Amino acid sequence: MTIKILSEETINKIAAGEVIERPANAVKELVENSIDAKARNIEIEIKASGKELIRVTDDGAGMSREDLTLSVTRHATSKLSNFVDLDRLATLGFRGEALPSIASVSHLLIQSQEKSKMSGWEEKYAGGKLIQSRAWAGKPGTTVEVAGLFFNTPARNKFLKSPVTERHHIVKILEEIALIWNTISFKLVCDGKTILTAPVANTKTERFFDILGMDFSKKLMPVKVSHAKVTIEAYITKTQDSLPNRNMQFLFVNNRPVSFTRAITHSIYDAYRENLPAGRHPGILLYIDIEPSEIDVNIHPTKREVKFSNESQLHDVLYRSIKQALIQPVSISFDIPDKPISVETAKKEYFIKENYPAKETRYSTERSSIRDMEEILKEQAAIDPVFIDETSIRALGQVFNLFIIAQDKDEILIVDQHAAAERIRYEQYKNEWENKKIPVQPLLIPFTMELPRSKMELIRHNIQLLSEAGWNMEEFGKNTVRITQQPNVLGTDTKIQEIVSEIITALELENKLPAPEKIEKIIRAACRASIKANETLSNTEMNELINKLLNCKAPYTCPHGRPTMIKLSRNELSKKFRRT
Repeated sequence: MTIKILSEETINKIAAGEVIERPANAVKELVENSIDAKARNIEIEIKASGKELIRVTDDGAGMSREDLTLSVTRHATSKLSNFVDLDRLATLGFRGEALPSIASVSHLLIQSQEKSKMSGWEEKYAGGKLIQSRAWAGKPGTTVEVAGLFFNTPARNKFLKSPVTERHHIVKILEEIALIWNTISFKLVCDGKTILTAPVANTKTERFFDILGMDFSKKLMPVKVSHAKVTIEAYITKTQDSLPNRNMQFLFVNNRPVSFTRAITHSIYDAYRENLPAGRHPGILLYIDIEPSEIDVNIHPTKREVKFSNESQLHDVLYRSIKQALIQPVSISFDIPDKPISVETAKKEYFIKENYPAKETRYSTERSSIRDMEEILKEQAAIDPVFIDETSIRALGQVFNLFIIAQDKDEILIVDQHAAAERIRYEQYKNEWENKKIPVQPLLIPFTMELPRSKMELIRHNIQLLSEAGWNMEEFGKNTVRITQQPNVLGTDTKIQEIVSEIITALELENKLPAPEKIEKIIRAACRASIKANETLSNTEMNELINKLLNCKAPYTCPHGRPTMIKLSRNELSKKFRRT
């Protein structure tokens, strides 16, 4: 085997594969460069979801001819002088990889002019090679055009998702950036149509209304924590405003959108868990401002991951501040010792002091008993389909407003009424759709929802599919969808906002599926969200539910695979009581 040194072209293409995985990554890097250049107005234009064109224009400081040339040189950066500077890094782009990586897999044009100059300079690159450099008579600031992204790396194109999905990623990353930089104006134009506008806002909360919509934003309450090394500013939903998914959870560290770490996620859910219903999630925008020396943002080329030097302290501060705010919103300051605190010490000092249950005793004794009993029954019971004579079944009662206890000759049936209702509703809805006969009901008062633009895009691109599924939705302003009709099968007292949220989540996760499979996902999501919890049933209603369930094509599981019923025979009960 002969060892060879890779060419500069190959090295740049490899780097591009790490830094620029999709058009949204290129947009993010270019916008962050504009922010670092102190821009106050940033306009982004894309065509064909960024594959054909990405253009970012700003009114920032601009670059000299020399700096412009260096900006497309790998590992050339204005943010670092030596390795020690990483410990006091305060800018977004710093690796010197973004522009060279983008240039190596596109046709790149950069036009830039310093504010103090009368003219600027322009350079063109193709596949990372400089093909033109000349004077440019423009205006102060910088414009970067990326055309034909991945034109020379066809394998990368194979991994891109549908145009709708790629555009969704672009909108989503710009929403995240806009949620941080409320003092900067952002505008996104897709294929000639303005998709997102975020004018300069005086406060973060003003920006929330532009990006996340009024419905969600007005439910947020502030939590502020200050310390010598870290400042935390959070905006959280109250327990009664919990959400069906995690779509409204954002983490920003030192003005950078990053992924949640396990410890931070755990601290948030620990603070909520005593009052958060099962399957529900808090909404949260969490801004952490911490000394650069306390974190490592250099873990991955996309800078999406961050590592904290003392995560156990951060876990404790977040847990205590959010938990306190859920009781009474306040701004608080903790005296956190500089000496690292172990997780064990944190539990001893705070969890036990506040009589807070440890993970092992997460549920109350009653719930633990229920859970254990369920597990025993699941182990003992036969989940496989067994022919049941529905005429011999009779409901005996209901427990916890959740389970129906019934008898079938020599067996006890325990039916999960929510899973059963979901199965019944799902099969009815799907059958109506397959037969092209979905009974619908116009809403007496149209229901409106404000949504982030990324989610509005999903709705807009799936309007026809939603119509086929019995929904009438339409754009009603910049960030608002109006629902005027829904399928009858979902009932009359449904929570439309939760149903639509579940549908959006399903479309986000499965947006590249064929149309029929998408509609099936819509149906499944709608049925799941439309089932009411903790419903007291009469004996007649319990028997009717069981009979309808047993007439389903797949009565033994809900549409998501959970069992709808378990059985316990008379012999098994006798063994438990040692009667045999």
